[in-house]
Amino acid sequence: MINYKMSYLMSGDETEYSIDEVQMRTGMKKEMLMLEIGKVNEVIYQMALPEISMEENVLLIPKNVKKKWLDILFEEKETEIVYTETERQLMIYLLVFMEEEEYSVFHFQEFFSVSKNTILSDLRKLREKISKKQIVLDYSRKRGFVLSGLEITIRSTAYQMLGELVGAKNGTRLVNKGLFTKSICLYADVRTDFSKTIEIFGLSVVPSRFEEMVYFISYLFCRVSGHEITINQEDKLLLEKLLSYQASNYFLANWTEIKNKTSEAFYFTILFMTVIQGEIQDKSLEFLLECAGDMIHEVERLAAIEFQNYRKLLLDLFYHLVPAYFRIRFHFPLGNVLIDEIKLQYSEIFEITKVALFPLKKLIQQTIPDEEIGYFTILFGGEIRSQKERKEDIQLRALILCPSGISSSLIMKSELQELFPQIDFHEARSVESFKSEGSEAFDMIFSSIPIKTQNRLYVIKPIMTQLEKNMLLRTVQEDFLFPKILIPSVNEIIDIILPHIELKKGVSKEKLYKAVQRKVSKEMKRREDDRPMLSELLTRDMIQLSDEPMNWEQAIEFAAQPLKENGKIESSYVTAMIDKVKDYGPFIHIGKGVALPHARPEDGVNQLGMSLLKVKDPVLLLDDEKHAIQIFICLAAVDNEVHLKALASLTKILSNKEKLEALLLASSQEEIYQIITKGEEEE
Repeated sequence: MINYKMSYLMSGDETEYSIDEVQMRTGMKKEMLMLEIGKVNEVIYQMALPEISMEENVLLIPKNVKKKWLDILFEEKETEIVYTETERQLMIYLLVFMEEEEYSVFHFQEFFSVSKNTILSDLRKLREKISKKQIVLDYSRKRGFVLSGLEITIRSTAYQMLGELVGAKNGTRLVNKGLFTKSICLYADVRTDFSKTIEIFGLSVVPSRFEEMVYFISYLFCRVSGHEITINQEDKLLLEKLLSYQASNYFLANWTEIKNKTSEAFYFTILFMTVIQGEIQDKSLEFLLECAGDMIHEVERLAAIEFQNYRKLLLDLFYHLVPAYFRIRFHFPLGNVLIDEIKLQYSEIFEITKVALFPLKKLIQQTIPDEEIGYFTILFGGEIRSQKERKEDIQLRALILCPSGISSSLIMKSELQELFPQIDFHEARSVESFKSEGSEAFDMIFSSIPIKTQNRLYVIKPIMTQLEKNMLLRTVQEDFLFPKILIPSVNEIIDIILPHIELKKGVSKEKLYKAVQRKVSKEMKRREDDRPMLSELLTRDMIQLSDEPMNWEQAIEFAAQPLKENGKIESSYVTAMIDKVKDYGPFIHIGKGVALPHARPEDGVNQLGMSLLKVKDPVLLLDDEKHAIQIFICLAAVDNEVHLKALASLTKILSNKEKLEALLLASSQEEIYQIITKGEEEE
């Protein structure tokens, strides 16, 4: 990959540079410079262009190299590229957003090398898309295409579209092509200044957001002079207290063409905060630290678990909550999140997390997007899974490399830690940091993309199927861990049985392999989902109704009776559930009129179980009127995970006003059981 700083040599008409001038322009030492020139010449040779040469400490750059710099940078000729409909529409919005030229249909035809009808179709579809955000794409002979609407919405839409485009096949090339209409050096200038600013102010940027932020600022700089941004006074009071506010003022000071720097400094502070990890020393963000604590307690309450390393989880959550707060609060969508895969493979934790984010929802007064919920799901899910006992004697070290996005990286780490508790995993900040820092200290690398390395490399998907996990487990075991207890692959199974069977007519080895693979995959999925459903735990014999008056302690004891009679818990567990409430308060109150009494497995749990008691008259938890309970659901959990599938179903039922009301009005054992089973069927 060619260093972006080489672009400093490709602007202007000059073709000769002294070495001193080249070093001054690029900021690179001579050794690094010669290495980059070698990379460029390799690409130039493949494209049959004249190479960059050196004569008596003078660098000679052919004009044709400058002219074809975009092709060289991306190692592919523009004439060989076919941009997709989606890529074109996203790029049209960004070009108009820049306002660098008075764009017409003809300009877009030239830019994408397509017909007039194709562009007209793209414009129609783009207008339909942005109209939902009250943004209008207008055209006039005098100004060309322009965007009209709320400026803050126009900008957040550009941010979203740029994120989508960067994730597309030809997206990064298109983004650079658009910037080249302004200046070949614009991206390099912005990146250099941004990197310098975050270094001076000691800001910690989320690695996977760095590139997108630099690109967005580059496009924004083309627009800001002609458009005023409005930030309300309440937000200004928060923003000006932040270290990022000082950083944004410093950053903007170098860009003399920006006229309205006072208002833009607030906007750039917001931008910075969407990609900067929280700092615990920042007193103005203490309200988010408090929110992080509330969210952890909500997860513990709803999932009936207790996080062992609370402080570490609190800090990790706070670091991620800070940028999330600013993204949601100011409508900067989180891109490149594998939300469908997260919902599929972390479904029960997703549902619990969705409800547990109530403190954040209350703080922001906005609906939290599923993408952000997925982000927190991985954090909590990873912590729940990591609490399984790990071997103390860790000998192997592995590096995780996933440039697809922070959520993908978190997922990979969580999945791999569960598969290989014997391995100590570390994350690379980015592909660039991996290349610069090296990997000599690691035994193996797990990456979502192919890379050149001397280490043992495993290229995997961020979220793997159970069959893919099985195959990876076997491969790594074979390479490093336990060669005597390997799991045979499907291919090996077929090879073993083939000499002893006769295949039917029309059945080949490949067909047999596919059939067995499908069966194994299906069985693995079944095993993965064999955690009991809510209706399998709250069976009819575990449901009770009572008209007798009782206090909260008696209610918990009464509710737990079926578990005790079936040998699922000891008497000590009932005492422990009651003592928990006395020690920690009414934390078991999980919804309107519903309580979830529970304690730790070691307090007297023999087997996983749940029981339910519905009382006629509400019972006051700790004699507090704010905690009037009509339904007690006792949970006896054996670990942090097996019960989560059932609790996720319960959470969905209690989050539905109609189903919750039906439970509170139910007058029979059968009626309660039917509400539970129907609630599961609708998931």
